[in-house]
Amino acid sequence: MSRKDYISDLKGCVKSYYDYNEDLAGYLIEFFSPNELIEFLEANEQPRPMTIRTNTLKTRRRELSQNLMQRGVGIDVLGDWTKVALKITSSKVPIGATPEYLGGHYIIQSASSLLPVMALAPRPGERVLDMSAAPGGKTSHIA
Repeated sequence: MSRKDYISDLKGCVKSYYDYNEDLAGYLIEFFSPNELIEFLEANEQPRPMTIRTNTLKTRRRELSQNLMQRGVGIDVLGDWTKVALKITSSKVPIGATPEYLGGHYIIQSASSLLPVMALAPRPGERVLDMSAAPGGKTSHIA
């Protein structure tokens, strides 16, 4: 089997097994070695943890954490790099329907969405145009 045939077969496998389109499968095959490719694709199949961001205009992360734990929510600090996010490890109640959620004390937001705002480090009085705003998690974090 030639390298071209091997790459074509690998692209077909990536497309069908992982449900990637042909262009993306081709790009990933060029970017990664075969072993790295499989590790990357398998890592993408793992569910990301649910994370929430505290609305510091309404509450503090510690207070929010205590309130949610009283409702049967398992919580862990996301990491030292954020002072507003929490990772949900388990829950006896719907995270998007708690009184705290409905009261605007937190929003459900992926950890990766916190990073652009942290990198931007906006200051009071600055104007920011968020050109990727939908549904507005990063915009509200900037505010």
